[in-house]
Amino acid sequence: MALKSWYDVIKPRSDLRQGHVPEASEFAVHLDQVRDGRALDEYTNPEMFFKRTYLTKNLTRFAAEALRRLSGEKVETNAVFHMITQFGGGKTHALTLLYHLGAYGPQSHQWQGVSRIMQEAGVSAVPQTQTAVFVGTEFDPLHGRGGDDGTPKRLTPWGEIAYRLGGEAGFAAVAEHDRERIAPGGDVIRKFLPPDQPCLILMDEVLHYIARTRKMEAHRDMIDQFYYFLQSFSEQVRAMDRAV
Repeated sequence: MALKSWYDVIKPRSDLRQGHVPEASEFAVHLDQVRDGRALDEYTNPEMFFKRTYLTKNLTRFAAEALRRLSGEKVETNAVFHMITQFGGGKTHALTLLYHLGAYGPQSHQWQGVSRIMQEAGVSAVPQTQTAVFVGTEFDPLHGRGGDDGTPKRLTPWGEIAYRLGGEAGFAAVAEHDRERIAPGGDVIRKFLPPDQPCLILMDEVLHYIARTRKMEAHRDMIDQFYYFLQSFSEQVRAMDRAV
């Protein structure tokens, strides 16, 4: 029996069939741009994103494990994922997938592939989460973010994450630590982590942030403080029932 042509088995997208080769930038996703609605529709529109995402076995397992943890399941789940891939390995794409699931919760049930993730996770619903995004290539280690746009001035990753999770009230818990660029301890971190809602924290391009922070002569210990924060923050997230 003759094999079918690959063209008949997997039909290329319409733009490829018409001879329009996409620019390389179309395949590069930036998580902060997705959050702010500045990315291409293929990434900001969650239904379109899932329709164009091929759920590999590893991606499905990753999303399912995170979904189980966000649903309160602690057996065979991790709260902290350390993702290491080569350039173009799909790390940010995977984080974007989690972002859309957490941001839209039950609304995601109708998207292509989500039922498969839910089945793998053994859950009946996708929980809506309180979500924070930190992207190291965008957050400036010297000037921070905010202060001139009606939001509090955030100088550190912990200030940014606290604000994204809890707004001005969340930021107030670490305002002094942010101003002094001193990593908060667990007692303070718990004050801005939502106690009664699933919590999703997505950090991307962290090494870029660390590399640029090395040049800050006035704050030479900032790298150490950042490491201290990551350690304390990870421990607090692990102790929560519905946090990733």
